[in-house]
Amino acid sequence: MKIGIQIALAALAIFIAYLVWNSIDSKIVLTETVAKRNKVVQKRMEQIRDAQVEYKKLKGEYANSFDKLVGFLKNDSIIQVKMEGEVPDSLLGREQEALAMGIIRRDTTKIPVREELFKENFDAIVDSMMYIPFAGGKQFIIRAGELEKEKIKVKVFEVVAHFTDVYRGLNTDNEGYDMKDSLRIGSMEEPTTNGNWD
Repeated sequence: MKIGIQIALAALAIFIAYLVWNSIDSKIVLTETVAKRNKVVQKRMEQIRDAQVEYKKLKGEYANSFDKLVGFLKNDSIIQVKMEGEVPDSLLGREQEALAMGIIRRDTTKIPVREELFKENFDAIVDSMMYIPFAGGKQFIIRAGELEKEKIKVKVFEVVAHFTDVYRGLNTDNEGYDMKDSLRIGSMEEPTTNGNWD
């Protein structure tokens, strides 16, 4: 009977050790998975920001919908100004005079957005841009507008992905993640194009 109790206690100790190890291992796997997901979502949000910056250069404001932003990316052009020649030292700071004298030339050309942005994989990036990775087809929240900062009107945009969407399918209960929080890039309250992870 004593041997049976010792065997049962040894088995129980092994089982408890396994549970502790599995709990620690699960926490490590979850932490790594969360970090990988964050990185993928942040990269997509940075691509949206890059597209928004180009959109604003041409339109004077940020896009307030993915329809506008994707339409711009697929159908519009970026204006590029190239300068040929050099301004001589005697005309430094007086570029307009050098232009008028023909010493330098400006050449303005239009280049399709697809030839400048996301060249390596344009269609795949643009077609999936509005969707939050890992969220089962859910879209980012996109907003754009204007705010007044020190009596100056500034154009702003914001893109949001809630953690409930980013971490969809992961068991984050009691793991210290605030599921009411989100990843954001840009802001509707501050003139910034940074992400809240920077």
